[in-house]
Amino acid sequence: MIEMKNAIPFIFCLIGGILLFLSSWQGDVGLLAIIITYVAANFPESAPILETVFRILLWIAGLGGIAVIIGALLLVLNRVRLGKFLIGLGVGIGFIGVLILLGTTFVTGGLDALVSFVTLVSQSLAWIGIIMTIIGRRTVKKD
Repeated sequence: MIEMKNAIPFIFCLIGGILLFLSSWQGDVGLLAIIITYVAANFPESAPILETVFRILLWIAGLGGIAVIIGALLLVLNRVRLGKFLIGLGVGIGFIGVLILLGTTFVTGGLDALVSFVTLVSQSLAWIGIIMTIIGRRTVKKD
C-alpha cells in the first residue's frame, strides 16, 4: 500500500537521485573496497561471507542515483528502513560528511577557499542532488 506521509522526502530523494544519475555519481565505493580488503586480510575464516556482503553493498553503492531512486520509491511503499539504507548507499555521503568536507576546506584554504567551494557546489548537479537527497532522507517519517 502506498503511504504518502513521505511524499515530500520522496520528491526530494527522487529529484536528487535523478540529478545524481545524470551526473554519473556513485556512492562511496572506495570506502567499501577498503573494508573488503581489510576483511579479507584480517578475518580469513569468515572472509568469503563478509566479502560477498560487502561486494553486494559495493555494487549497490556503484548504482549511485539509481539506488537513490529505488530507495525513494521504497519510502512511499512503506519500506522506510530499506529505502533509507539504499539512499544512504547510493548517495555515499551524509550530512556529517558534508560538514567535515566544508570544515576541511575552510581549515586548509581559509574563507576564500570555502566561498569558492560553496559556489562550485551550488552549481554542480551532483552536489545539488546530494544535498536534496540528504534533506529528503533526513525528513523521512518512520511511523
